[in-house]
Amino acid sequence: MSKEQIIDISFSQTPDVKVRVIEDLDSSLVKKNKKQYPFELQNSVKVTVKTTKREFSFLIYKGYTWNGADIPRFFWRSIGSRTDNEFLVASMLHDYLLEFKTYIMKEILNNTMTKQEYRRLTSLVFREKIKAGGTNVIKANVMSWFVDVFQMINMRGWKCL
Repeated sequence: MSKEQIIDISFSQTPDVKVRVIEDLDSSLVKKNKKQYPFELQNSVKVTVKTTKREFSFLIYKGYTWNGADIPRFFWRSIGSRTDNEFLVASMLHDYLLEFKTYIMKEILNNTMTKQEYRRLTSLVFREKIKAGGTNVIKANVMSWFVDVFQMINMRGWKCL
């Protein structure tokens, strides 16, 4: 049996991403939230993922916030920072797939994947979207590998499935 590969990832419309600006009147809690999740989706987008084994769609609603690509500061010089444009949409999509994994695995994919298969799929989606964002293949493969290894190490967050 061959490994699942991404054929296409498409959006119903281009995601409109805004940087959340910290304002003087924001409460300390809001300021902390904006620092932790500096990006916000300004429009709802339907995402369709086609692979060699399946096709599925889901909606990311307007107002979704995320933190960008989790790249350790040590690697910013060689890879780029978490706020780089080429990573924004990919990090949004990857974070959404992880944040709502229970819903997507159960309701969208009808429990047709194991946790490990889904984890790998989220890493593949990330890799394909950063390549589409302008990242070269080698860098995309390295970043995707690190993302996948990090998720394997941190599978304890997957107990709910």
